[in-house]
Amino acid sequence: MTANVAPIRPAAYTAGARFLHWSMAVLIVLAFVLGLTIDDFPSGWKQAAIEAHKAIGLALILLLAARLAWRLAHRPPPLEPASPLMTAAAHLGHAALYVLMLVAPVIGLIYAIKRGQGLDLGFVSIPPFTAPAPRAETRPIREWHEWAAYALVALAGLHALAALWHHAVKKDGTLRRMLPR
Repeated sequence: MTANVAPIRPAAYTAGARFLHWSMAVLIVLAFVLGLTIDDFPSGWKQAAIEAHKAIGLALILLLAARLAWRLAHRPPPLEPASPLMTAAAHLGHAALYVLMLVAPVIGLIYAIKRGQGLDLGFVSIPPFTAPAPRAETRPIREWHEWAAYALVALAGLHALAALWHHAVKKDGTLRRMLPR
């Protein structure tokens, strides 16, 4: 006779780490969708959409700083045993995500500054730092921002697919580590 043994729940990330992870995930998707659709907004709403996009970018930078500080103060739970190649791929993928989570919004803010734009957060407005630079000078910055955003979303999509693969194929509990309790 075999006893029914409940599966061992893998060590989970802290509530703070999960909050920062999912908050950033939602904001990244929101910023990306706004960025893709800004030109489709009615003219009366377009400026508000642009300001929301910039505010989300700033929030992402602040959340990333909080996430890095959290990570320095809290060790992540141990990984499930994996091959050296899988472990290296996971570490490289996470490092690339962190870099892109910083690079995409920073380039966007540089673009906004070079375009002579301020930042209106509703409760506070930051005036432009400089006069607008010519479009020929700012267009490449906008393109770098767009490419970084596409790369971030593509890598985040691969990250999500890897988590689903772990959950559905390997059934190793990796996804449950980041889900709410």
